[in-house]
Amino acid sequence: MLKSVPKPEGYDLREARAAKFDDGRKWLPEDALFDASEHMKDNPPEVAFLCAWYTRLPNGKLTIKFRCSYEHDRQGIALAADLLAEMQG
Repeated sequence: MLKSVPKPEGYDLREARAAKFDDGRKWLPEDALFDASEHMKDNPPEVAFLCAWYTRLPNGKLTIKFRCSYEHDRQGIALAADLLAEMQG
């Protein structure tokens, strides 16, 4: 069983705003991480898990960072492709 991420202060207000407007800009990164960890209690990852974010380099440019777990080669790539299709759909 996965260990839950601590609930961020102010999460309930930001979660309500994000839900009301269906707008991820109302959340902080820690809100999304907490919410995902809560959902994974009842729906744990089965074959693959992906967590991705941008971070800023010293020169100001953005770079992508990610962590991925999977059972078999290329499942992480398949999960990322499925996520992209879901977000565009």
